[in-house]
This record gives sequence, structure tokens and C-alpha cells, in this order.
Amino acid sequence: MEKHHLFIQAKLDQASAYNRLRTLKTAPRENTDFFSNDYLGYATKGLLEQQTSPLAPSHWSGSTGSRLISGNHPEMEQLERDFASFMDSPAALLYNSGYMANTGLLSSLGEKDSLFIFDEHVHASIKEGMRLGFGQKTAFKHNDLRDLEKKLAFHAQKDKRLMVLTEGLFSMHGDSPDIGQILGICQQHGAALIIDEAHSLGTIGEENKGASFGFAQHPNLLARVITFGKAAGGHGAMVLGNNDLRSFLINYSRAFIYTTAPSWDQLCSIGAALKLLASKSNFDALAKAVEIYLEVAPASSPSFSNNQSPIQYWRCDDVPLLKEKVGQLQKSGINCYPILSPTVKTGEERIRIVLHAFNTKEEITQLINLLNA
Repeated sequence: MEKHHLFIQAKLDQASAYNRLRTLKTAPRENTDFFSNDYLGYATKGLLEQQTSPLAPSHWSGSTGSRLISGNHPEMEQLERDFASFMDSPAALLYNSGYMANTGLLSSLGEKDSLFIFDEHVHASIKEGMRLGFGQKTAFKHNDLRDLEKKLAFHAQKDKRLMVLTEGLFSMHGDSPDIGQILGICQQHGAALIIDEAHSLGTIGEENKGASFGFAQHPNLLARVITFGKAAGGHGAMVLGNNDLRSFLINYSRAFIYTTAPSWDQLCSIGAALKLLASKSNFDALAKAVEIYLEVAPASSPSFSNNQSPIQYWRCDDVPLLKEKVGQLQKSGINCYPILSPTVKTGEERIRIVLHAFNTKEEITQLINLLNA
């Protein structure tokens, strides 16, 4: 056992030496929130609790097992049909989390005849899903469609199943790719697009339904991963695609097959969020918060981002100073979070700024002034 203890201690010491040791902290909840993913306020402002779930009362609470044994319930399949219709998709499959959706989808699609070509800044769960499968993989430069096209043109000659992976809204950078252009490139080279819409549901795109919603019927759009832990204010995820993809995942996705199905409370939360999203609740307020930030943040400063999304940042590659600034913000009543390497590249460390429908002009102005001091 001593070898194991020494290994664990050495890894912790290494992280500490590079200023990368993570610890769990509880931020003061009375502070102004500029760090949570509750973009529309559905979770922290009680909107989900106030909203009556469209699901009828049930006699079960825990699902009792995996969906292939005792854990499948009519309400689950109805919720999948409702959400698929809402997102203009033929079918949907519910997963316990976005992480499980990505790992379950990609590990099952990744066989020896496949090649994933992915944006270098995709979520860790996407990279993990590729790693768990047997497919080959190569990255293209962030949102660089020339690099993507170059790689597709090269690999299209190798008789591989080509799949392009990107996100609707990048969680650490706050930017989005041109989905229409990517689909055109995919069509030209016989590739399929898989897009992670974790941060884009409720925040961007047509009707705030994500970056790819306007292309829902495109023949080269293979799958969309939609999560309910961000703007939807709850937990869980769905993979959207055609009925064959849904059946394929039921049969081959280990993250779906070998886990207990979601609970009744989780279904109710998703159902309530679906009603709020359908009513466009707080969409205008979120757009206003982004507008205020862009007005107040100094446009000439290279430290401040100017994204057309709720995800902004303040860049500072001096890690001790960055952590000190976060502490100063917290003492001033503001919760923000530092993003360090390896989550972002060394030299691209930042304070992530998340705008919400409930953030006021006074709060946003105070944040900018403190960061600019």
C-alpha cells in the first residue's frame, strides 16, 4: 500500500508546486453571482420550483434500475418525445448527465473504421468519450474552419467514417463556431457533425435553442447533445438524432445501459424547465445583461472579452495575481471563478465571467470597475 500512498502524495505535491491544486470551497451565497451556469435564473431564483411540471403525479420516486430492466417508465419516454419535438428532432434519449451523454455517445460510435476531428477546446467529456472508444482522433485549431477543411480533405481519402466534433458555445471562451459553414464542409467531404450544446440551450441560436437549431434537419447533422444542468437549471442530458441513432445507443452505449435511470424528481425538473424554455422565460433579461456588459467593459482593453454571449472573461496570465483578484472580488461581495491550466492553455488563464438574467447594471458595472482597478 505504501507505493499507492506515495503515488497519490506525489501527484498532489506536483499540482501544488504548479499552483494547480484544486480544493472544494463553498462560495458565499449572498454574494452577487457571476460564476454559476444558471444563465436564466431557473435554479437559484426558484423558477423551477414555482413552475408546475407537465408530468402527471406518479407512484414512483427512484427509477429502481437501469432502463433495460426495471427503470424504464412511460413518463421518461413521453419526456423524450416532448423534448425531441421541441428541438425539431426525430428522437431523443435521456442520460443522467452531460458527461455521461458525451462519453456514452462517442465511445459507442468510435470504432476502428472511424476518425473524430475535434475542435481543440471541446469539453473534457468529449475527449474522454473518444478515449474510451476505438476510433482514431485528431484536433483542429479552435474555430479555424480552414484547418478543419484541410484535415477533412486529407483524411477523406482514407475510407474512414469521419465525425466532426464541436460545441455550440464554448464554456471557457464564450465564442461559437459557424455551424452552417461547418455543415457545408462536412457535406463536401462526407463527414457527420456532432455538436455539444451544453451551454447554448437557453442562451443563443434561433429561439435560444442552441447554435445548431436552425440546421436541425441537415442531413450531415448526426447528433446534438443537450444538457439540463446549465440554463435549464436542473440535471441530466439528452442526445438528439434520428430513431436509428436512438436505438443504436440503447444497444451499444454503456453509459446508458449500465446505470440506474434518472429519478422522478429529475424528470420533473426537466419537464418544468421545458415549459419555461417554451415560454421564453427570462430570455430578454439575459440578452439585456450581455448588452450592458458590452457597453460597460472597456472595448480597448485586451484583458476583457467582448463576446456576444453570456460567457465573458478577464485575462491575466499571472496566476498568483489572478487568485488574489478573485479573493478581492469575493470580499467585495462578488463570486467569480479563476480558470487555470490545464483547463485552459498556460498563458491563457482567466477569470470567467458568467452573465445572468438576474444581474443588474449596477452589479455588472461594479464587477468591471473592480477588475479594471
